[in-house]
Amino acid sequence: MIFTSYTYLVFLGTVFVLHWALPESWRKVFLVVSSYVFYCTWQWQFGFLLFGLSVFNWAYARWAVARTKSHWVLIGGVAVNLSALVYFKYTNFLIVNVAAAVRLFGSAWHPSVSDIILPLGLSFFTFQGIAYILDVGTGERPLTNFVDFLLFKAIWPQLIAGPIIRLAEIRRQIEAHRVIGYDDVAIGSTRILQGFFKKVVLADNLAPYVELVFMSASAPNVLDSIVGMLGFGLQIYFDFSAYSDIAIGSARLFGFVFPENFDWPYASRSPMEFWNRWHMTLSRWIRDYLFTPLVFAFRRHPQFAPLWLLVAMALCGLWHGAQWTFVVWGVWHGILLVANGSILKRVFVQESAALASSRLHRLLAGMLTFSLVQAGWLIFRARNLVQAIDLFRSVFTLRGGVHPALVSENAVLLVVAVLVSLLTTQLVRSYLKSHATLQARVGMIGWRFRPVLYALMVAAIVVFDQESKSFIYFQF
Repeated sequence: MIFTSYTYLVFLGTVFVLHWALPESWRKVFLVVSSYVFYCTWQWQFGFLLFGLSVFNWAYARWAVARTKSHWVLIGGVAVNLSALVYFKYTNFLIVNVAAAVRLFGSAWHPSVSDIILPLGLSFFTFQGIAYILDVGTGERPLTNFVDFLLFKAIWPQLIAGPIIRLAEIRRQIEAHRVIGYDDVAIGSTRILQGFFKKVVLADNLAPYVELVFMSASAPNVLDSIVGMLGFGLQIYFDFSAYSDIAIGSARLFGFVFPENFDWPYASRSPMEFWNRWHMTLSRWIRDYLFTPLVFAFRRHPQFAPLWLLVAMALCGLWHGAQWTFVVWGVWHGILLVANGSILKRVFVQESAALASSRLHRLLAGMLTFSLVQAGWLIFRARNLVQAIDLFRSVFTLRGGVHPALVSENAVLLVVAVLVSLLTTQLVRSYLKSHATLQARVGMIGWRFRPVLYALMVAAIVVFDQESKSFIYFQF
């Protein structure tokens, strides 16, 4: 069931009405059942995997982790959660690469690759389970009510692609009496509308042109490569932030306030700021459960901190998929983050010193950060490292000049128009934030025109709506 399908809207509306019509004592159970129905519409068999991991995490955290301070107990819990992820997501990757390594030493080994289906959302609810085990191990009180835990683990808006929610962020909302007011319905509905617009009107219309560049067997010219790179950078932002908007909006209709996942990341003026604004729940997960423990474990050797940052980001890349392009993309961002805190510290604008920097410095730092992030997206989207190198070669050698070989002029204009619109919106937003009085006036004027804006957004969604397309992060 795709978020941007009419089926989902019927499902959401039905669950919303029934949930609030039921007695309060039945609402949690109903939400759990609804979440499993939502998940099982894809592959019902994997509902047992989700339930099995949920039972393990609830019982293990309550009766093993909470009653002992042993690191081995924590490691055991993490290992069980990772086992499913490793099997379904990385078995073939490991087999292929081990076979390639064996062949380098002269042995002929050609193992068969298993046809393993990756369960939808496995990466996300695995990370959530690991976070829960580690949080309980470091002092968080475990959920004792099994239904509460099932709701925490499986509530459907965050189940497939996040946000990655931690227990402390939602515990009170699960355990407390939930009510719904006008603001909840208004904010939730608006976020859902925004998500539909981003996905249907923007991301899905950029997708075909990105496909032309990355799926073609022909050599792209420089303009093709740039359109593919910028087009994908815009596509993945609108696609994933659209999912997050719909997830946050859907949860709000049931009285849950999820953490934000995006904060205008392309307005960042340093790689560090970018990761504080992009996929924020994953960034915090990598920082708190991977990078920080590595630094702490080797605290007597602080000089190795940059190495652990590279390792953490490489694993972040590998988490996105069993492919070397993802690993290299993670290493690329690790290098940028290391440089951000060392040799390029004065080139980028640090968030704590943003106001002290000149406008020119902020502008140049923002342009550099944007360019480096987009270069990373080229690696991320490439079919393999060979294609990524070829695309970079076409950019740096200006292959073909200003004449595209794969994309049309309309594709170039569309990418430029969307990019300019996004950057202009970011600049206006930044300017208004620094002028509170003007921001208040614009807000009052904008409030009067909101119905017209919403009507135009709905009209655009209806006009551009075609077959519902899966969100990019579903494959991760």
